[in-house]
Amino acid sequence: MKNIYLAVLLILASFALAVSCAPPELKPATSINYTPAVPISGFTTFTSEGLFSISYPQDWSLANSLLEELREVGIDLIEGIDPDIDLSDVQLLFMAGKETLEGYYPNVMISVTPRSIGYYNLDEICEAEERWAKEYLQGYEVNSQVRTVINGLEADITIDEDYEPEFGTWRYITVTIVKDDFVWFVGCSSESEDFPEYEDTFDKIVRSIRILN
Repeated sequence: MKNIYLAVLLILASFALAVSCAPPELKPATSINYTPAVPISGFTTFTSEGLFSISYPQDWSLANSLLEELREVGIDLIEGIDPDIDLSDVQLLFMAGKETLEGYYPNVMISVTPRSIGYYNLDEICEAEERWAKEYLQGYEVNSQVRTVINGLEADITIDEDYEPEFGTWRYITVTIVKDDFVWFVGCSSESEDFPEYEDTFDKIVRSIRILN
């Protein structure tokens, strides 16, 4: 499952910011106000009641049962890189992928964390994420970065990559969205050489996220 461990390392590392002393609690919305995603041929949609919905290919499998294990492994990996990091308030909410003998590859994950003190808008958060990645991740570089709107919310879509001796070079497409007191992160990943094969699918997945409040 080493490919999953690397994917979760990157999604947790995206929240390498110090959180406030009294972080808000993520609660399901009691009234839903969102525009459903346009149905995608060959995709299925998962809805977490009152929190979010996302679409992914029908031949992928839901893997939410692994979230706690992956969170613990991911935190251990990141703390080995940056011992001062605090990820205690990061939540992994969702994972799906194409099930293989080595795990779920390719895959998509969703994580959420309270906004940090001093990081209040999307620009500040994305700049902080990039600074951390450049300092702590080998061979890190941004391939592309665009701003768009997803379900009425400003979103940053970044394609980046890094190199890890144990895993090789991996590439990621990620969406970062700030909503009220929280930062949402949706990421798909694959080995760099496979990324062109999956890029269109990944783009559809991350753009399908809907925050249900």
